Parts: sequence; structure tokens; C-alpha cells
Amino acid sequence: MFQRSIDRVTSIPGLGPGFAGEYHKAALVVEPDNLPATDPFFLMADDNITLEGPLGDAHPHAGLETVTFMLNGTLEDINGRLNEGDVEWMTAGSGIIHGEDTKASTGMRLFQLWLVLPEAQRNMPPRVQVLRRAEMPVHAEPGVTAKVYSGQLESAAAPTLNEVPVTLADIQLTPGAIFKPQLPAAYNAFLVVIDGDIEAGHSAEMLAANMVGWSEPSTDGASLLALRAGQHGARLLLYAGQPQHMQVVAKGPFIAGSWEEIAGYYAAYRQGKFPHVGTLRPVIHA
Repeated sequence: MFQRSIDRVTSIPGLGPGFAGEYHKAALVVEPDNLPATDPFFLMADDNITLEGPLGDAHPHAGLETVTFMLNGTLEDINGRLNEGDVEWMTAGSGIIHGEDTKASTGMRLFQLWLVLPEAQRNMPPRVQVLRRAEMPVHAEPGVTAKVYSGQLESAAAPTLNEVPVTLADIQLTPGAIFKPQLPAAYNAFLVVIDGDIEAGHSAEMLAANMVGWSEPSTDGASLLALRAGQHGARLLLYAGQPQHMQVVAKGPFIAGSWEEIAGYYAAYRQGKFPHVGTLRPVIHA
């Protein structure tokens, strides 16, 4: 079986000013300018709130999926509340508006990932899934607890609906624990270390908190990604997805196959054709 390596390592940059005022700080975990290397992951932001209050205004998305992972604190809008460990998986598709009257708690931290949609699904009807931490399946073995939010990891398979095949797991390792999750070899994968440190991949690359390790796709079949926790244990997020191998353009909150398609999204938004999240019935997985 193919033994994965960590092919490149980055670090989450220092936090800078966010879009929502002086109490919002942010950094990019995945930059939006290198899709051939990060495919199907377009960008990922690390958003932090230092004092509770509003977080942005209502805004549209189209042509992509957003995956919002609550690391700390809470995020609440007119449609409900996300608590620590919850995930909102929003398929914007042909267009949607969200973020109305959003309020964040002090110390809130979240990762928001943008996924490119396959061309055939880019303009599908929008969909929202709320994935509650307590309801997600868990793979457990000595020293390892992996909560799976999307896809399958070892014995745990999430019921999340995916247009792009994606595995997302929150992995906790006790000191010195070894975990060798199996992933499709064709998936592009990255690890974000939240706490502690690990040795990852065939070459035992050392990754500490706020470091990101990328494992590039290979041939078809299965692969193993070896993980060994350091002396203080570790918590990490694993993202793995099937590359889409397509050209896209992006402007503001939209991703499309052409600038004409981008213009169409803006026109539809101005004409009031995008539904609001609150008009959709979230898919709540139990």
C-alpha cells in the first residue's frame, strides 16, 4: 500500500486585521492563488474574535461549498447557533445569502474552508447541512479518537452529503500514540495541527501547533498516512479530497468557470434571485 509523505509544510501566518472591525483577527491557512497544488481546496481562513459582538453582514456565495468548523466559542445568526465542535457545510451552488445578524462569542475561533464544486454541480440548488459534534461518528483505538464529519475514516463513516468526495476528521492522539489512517491515494490531503506536535508521513515530518502539512495525491488505490504524537499528545484536523482538475476564476464570494458566469452570479444576486439560508431546511444529521 502507498505510504504517504508530507510533501510541503507551511505555517498559519500571524493574525492580521479581519473584515469585521477591531475585534476580528484573521489569517489564511490555505492561500487562494495555487489551486493546482491545493485542489479541491480553494482557500481556508482562520477567523478569531477577541470580544463578543457582530461578525460581518449578510453576504452571498455561489459556485462553491463553504465548510465552517467551530474550534472555540459560538457563532449565532438568525437561523441558529453553531457551538464548539460543530460544522456547517453549505453548498452555495447557484447562489445563497447567509451571515445575517451574525454574533460571535469572546474567544471564538473558526476555520472556514472553500471547496470548488465540479462543473456539473456548480449551479445546483443550494443546500445547508448542520453537523453537530455530538452526533458525528467516531473511530476509536488505543490512544486515538477520530471524530469524522465527512467521508469515511477507518471504522467511522459520516452521513454528510458531498458533491466533491472529502474526508474531514478531528483527531486526538495521546502522548506517543500512533495512528495510520487509510485514505484514497488519489486524494489531496492536508493536516492542521491545533495542539501538541506530531511526526507525520513516511519521512516522519515534525509538525507543531499552527503548522500545516500537505500530502500530495498519487495513483489510484489506497494509501496510509502515518501519524505519531509527541510527548504531550496532539490534536489535528485532517482534510482530504478528490482533486477536480479544472480551471476556475474567482471574484469576491463567487467561484465560476468563466468571467461570464461570474457576471451572471452578480446579476442574479442584484435581482434578488438568491435564497436566504433561513428559507432552506438544514439537513440535520443524527
